[in-house]
Amino acid sequence: MSKFTTTLICSFGILLFASSQQDLNFLLIARNTGEKILTNNDTIRVFGFAQSLGEQPGVPGPTLEMNEGDSVHIDLWNVSQGAPHTIHLHGLDVDQQNDGVPHLSFDVHHMDHGYYHFKAPHAGTYLYHCHVASTIHVQAGMYGLIIVRPPNGSNTTWNGGYEYTQEHSFFLSEIDTAWHTDSVLLHDHDSTLTIHQVEIPKFDPQFFLINGLSDQQLIDSNTVFNSAVGQIDYTRLTNIGFCGVRVIFPPELNARIIASDGRPLPAEEISDTVYLFPGERFGVLTDPSIEFTGQITFDYIDMNTMMVKNAQVIPVNISGFAGGNEVEIETFDLKLSPNPFKEKLEVEFKLNQAEGISFQFVDFSGRIVENVSLGNFDIGKHTVVLGEKLPSNKPYILKIFGENGIIQTATVVKL
Repeated sequence: MSKFTTTLICSFGILLFASSQQDLNFLLIARNTGEKILTNNDTIRVFGFAQSLGEQPGVPGPTLEMNEGDSVHIDLWNVSQGAPHTIHLHGLDVDQQNDGVPHLSFDVHHMDHGYYHFKAPHAGTYLYHCHVASTIHVQAGMYGLIIVRPPNGSNTTWNGGYEYTQEHSFFLSEIDTAWHTDSVLLHDHDSTLTIHQVEIPKFDPQFFLINGLSDQQLIDSNTVFNSAVGQIDYTRLTNIGFCGVRVIFPPELNARIIASDGRPLPAEEISDTVYLFPGERFGVLTDPSIEFTGQITFDYIDMNTMMVKNAQVIPVNISGFAGGNEVEIETFDLKLSPNPFKEKLEVEFKLNQAEGISFQFVDFSGRIVENVSLGNFDIGKHTVVLGEKLPSNKPYILKIFGENGIIQTATVVKL
């Protein structure tokens, strides 16, 4: 695992530079001038952390990665107007001065720098967020993920823990657009008050996020849980929202909950369902037993009524077997256009050897909707037209098979 040196600017941002040293320097730039495009194409104002002054702050902010035992130094530079900001290291075992709670440590005002120093504690999943008017600033977008790996940086859950092949991180939150107006975000600041005298509407989110994306955006980003039979994967689940989230894994993944809030559980729990309440983190191992296509479901639960307000899904595609021979994706050179598509999907690909190619469309419930076999193709580039008979207004996983099994998969949407 490579190390990073990072810079954070409080308009809100972070610059990362490769380093092989055990001293890690992060510069975080705090910004309050960001914009986020929602799944309905509306644009809202956000606060957040960016990698440079000319960059839009992302929601969530950059992921900070480190190894257990590293000496970590965070320089928070606040270039935003209005209220000050901090970096609260949620769940990390650090001293009070470096914890980022303003009344117990310090806050960082406009154009000032604040410095946090700590030794990376136990390997696990953590998060950071602004702790000034935290209810508002977290909703505004001032948060990010922290991953602490074992001392050697290996793909191991913790020192002496479980080894895994691949890692997935799902960061959960919500957006209520009524909270992203100037009247709420641009509040007066009084350092003598523990809360800010701002009238904010009842929290009623309209958008439910996984890694900052929702609904169609998750499909467009081709966010798929890809794995193979017998492959051990590690999934980090983090909830920074105001809703509880019920995460349901397909039973074929054989999910095991092994960690909670940055620490190993005394005994692993075999369960396909994980409940995350605000601020919680869990670690889940999966070990697929069969090839299949399905989905991980995220139910967002109102904490007052305990009713499900929304559900988001991540497609799951388990193909091939761990340690088996796989076709290099680079040799296939897949291009899909347009995607999403209304009537026909053009699939362009390149072969380095003559081969029989077939195509399969699978819906998110795992049902095979269409099989298309077009026979043998010669060496070179080819274009085929698919999807004309597929039902509209649905996402699908397109599986492309060669003579030795699956070559590649992709998520497509028919409008």
